[in-house]
Amino acid sequence: MRELQRPVRGYRDRMRRKTKIVATLGPAVDSEQGIRELIEAGVNVARFNFSHGDHDDHRRRLAWVKETADELGLPIATLQDIQGRKIRVGTFPGGRVELVTDSTVSLVSGEGEGDAQTLHVAYLDSVDLEPGARVLCSDGVIALEVVSVGSHGTEARVIQGGELLDHKGAAFPGSSTTTPVITPKDEDDLRFGQELGFDFVAASFISSADDIRKIRQHVGETPIIAKIESALGYRNLDDILTVADGVMVARGDLGVELSLESIPRAQSEILKKTNNAGKISITATEMLESMISSPRPTRAEVTDVYRSVLEDTDAVMLSAETAIGDYPARAVMAMDVICREAEASPDFGRDPGASNLADRAPFASAVAQASVDTSNRLGLDTIVAFTETGSTARLLSKYRPRADVYAYTTHDGTYRRMALYGGITPLPSRAHQSTDDMLSFTEKDLLERGIATQGEAVIMVAGTPPNIRATTNLMKLHRVGATTSGLPEH
Repeated sequence: MRELQRPVRGYRDRMRRKTKIVATLGPAVDSEQGIRELIEAGVNVARFNFSHGDHDDHRRRLAWVKETADELGLPIATLQDIQGRKIRVGTFPGGRVELVTDSTVSLVSGEGEGDAQTLHVAYLDSVDLEPGARVLCSDGVIALEVVSVGSHGTEARVIQGGELLDHKGAAFPGSSTTTPVITPKDEDDLRFGQELGFDFVAASFISSADDIRKIRQHVGETPIIAKIESALGYRNLDDILTVADGVMVARGDLGVELSLESIPRAQSEILKKTNNAGKISITATEMLESMISSPRPTRAEVTDVYRSVLEDTDAVMLSAETAIGDYPARAVMAMDVICREAEASPDFGRDPGASNLADRAPFASAVAQASVDTSNRLGLDTIVAFTETGSTARLLSKYRPRADVYAYTTHDGTYRRMALYGGITPLPSRAHQSTDDMLSFTEKDLLERGIATQGEAVIMVAGTPPNIRATTNLMKLHRVGATTSGLPEH
């Protein structure tokens, strides 16, 4: 890989990367300067992992994100990722413990500090364990086998040892659990998140559409991203997509419940179904894992990110790489250049044979598809959209145009949320009294930003009359600076 360079922050340049980058905040970037470096490196969405840190940590980092985004004039979305019913181990002296292969450990239900002989496991009493059952920790890196289950705890033998960190996940393949989809901690975190105004909520271990409906009761209209990280969630994906606003392929825990060799196929299927449903898609977990401690990714990691982009993910996500890694900004820059390289491939873009989205929003979807088809056929560089809720931009995004898409909105929340939509550059606008007023404003803004040049042909997608929700009904071929629309001359 060539030497990483900081990207220029112009609109045209940032839009050259259509795949969005989600970065997890944590101790490695726990300063305004650290967060600024991430955003300057190319981050589009800041992820707040509520499995770690406290409310004061998240409040402080959110303020830094908003201040930096305002200062740089960039749309940065915020994602609250709640812990959910994931079962986790407790803490250890110094934050970690070494579990030795063939040693015996006691598993105790509840929170607490453990050691190499005793592991505290939250919600362990909700798991139906029997002798011979497997217990996998830290995304399956550490494996235990239950030896006995009694009133004083569960005894297990370490089959595969290793270093176990505070609050790492524990999975029980083949064992049934009765943990709730929303824990008391989640309820408290969601109340806090609504107070602070996060743009998205990511919900862990979603297994059905009912899980999303239960979370919806706590977050109102905030878009919900369903994390698919269990075999049950994978099987029920079609059901989940009827109510979720997007899906995250959470390959860490999913790889514990499914065989390793089946993960690539599962990822491809999840992304395809999510995109065909017109929903947001995110690929996550171990994308540049080696960059936690290395200034450069491995070739296998580069290939992984590259293939994910070609599979049409809207966004790729960094977790520990930016939260606790030694090179957080470099990890973002590495992700940036890999995505750009993948997007330069002739294989990048929506499969022409893929099903369309017309059954969900027939007028808006038809206009979006016609706009993308026309821009591709005529070789136009720019599509301009006007949107109240962001749905027009999302539909345009799902048809994966080769042109750059600039989406104007008058709403701050929509402006930030569109930062997660693949191929979309959000832009702020004012309210317009008429279509002519809207076109006049847009021409001036496109020219001032250097997005378009005088006389350039662009496609405009809007609703008439302006400022009304769910009225996308207009596609206009327009030459910047001209009073009438026209096609480019060749």
